[in-house]
Amino acid sequence: MCQFCHQHGEGRKWYLKAENYSADLLSDIRRRRYIDEFIRSIGNGTASELERTFHRAMRLPAWLRHLGYKYHERRYRKDHFGQVVPIEDLRLVFDLSNSVVRMPCLCRKNTTGRSDAAYCFGLGIDPERLLDIKEAFLETFRPGPDATLFERMSREEALELHRSFEAQGLIHTVWTFKSPFIGAICNCDRRDCLAMVSHRYGFQLFFRAEYVASIDKDACIGCRACLKMCQFGAIGFSVLDRNADIDPLRCYGCGVCREACEAGAIRLDARHEHPLARNLW
Repeated sequence: MCQFCHQHGEGRKWYLKAENYSADLLSDIRRRRYIDEFIRSIGNGTASELERTFHRAMRLPAWLRHLGYKYHERRYRKDHFGQVVPIEDLRLVFDLSNSVVRMPCLCRKNTTGRSDAAYCFGLGIDPERLLDIKEAFLETFRPGPDATLFERMSREEALELHRSFEAQGLIHTVWTFKSPFIGAICNCDRRDCLAMVSHRYGFQLFFRAEYVASIDKDACIGCRACLKMCQFGAIGFSVLDRNADIDPLRCYGCGVCREACEAGAIRLDARHEHPLARNLW
């Protein structure tokens, strides 16, 4: 299991521990201040600033760059870190949260400048009830008088919407705000998500899922539909055998590839039981 499972989950999946969604954690003034500053800094930043930082890092010797990455990754694990979660576990996450509120995506405002991309969901964070957080969102997005920034949803509505996101190839991730408090679900893609931008440069802001995908070669019909869904380049195709294959060393276990497989040839297996991927997080 991932580091957080041992540290915050008592050896089980940390994102399925009810205490990590508690109102008591959210009431901590330091955590609230951090969330406020996070909304303003990410929402008002630009992806070009992040890219320039990584471009400077790429000019460093590899050993020095990775040493710096490890230092900052440890810091982010204390403040704001995530993990990939497949749709079946996401159902359980919604059951644990006090409320689910759809809200505009800070990453996409940063990378695209758009304020209408509502791909993020607050878990227990309801800006209409937490006025300091609402003010941070309003100052960051500056909506017009008729705009609606926040949409409270039932668990069933949220789950159905996430199924539609998955059909578009988005991966689901849960995120902490001052770990172990889990305050959000994001739906990420490789171009617009800041965590995925960082991932391209080898900087890790989220753990892989507790699963690894595999393909039943006897069931695979060789349509290649799964290849275009993978955000991590983990799926290959054999022209000779006319079937696809998943590299467990690259797979993040999001399960999105299953959405494209009409033959039902893809499944998720427990990562801790996989001989190659069990220690890859």
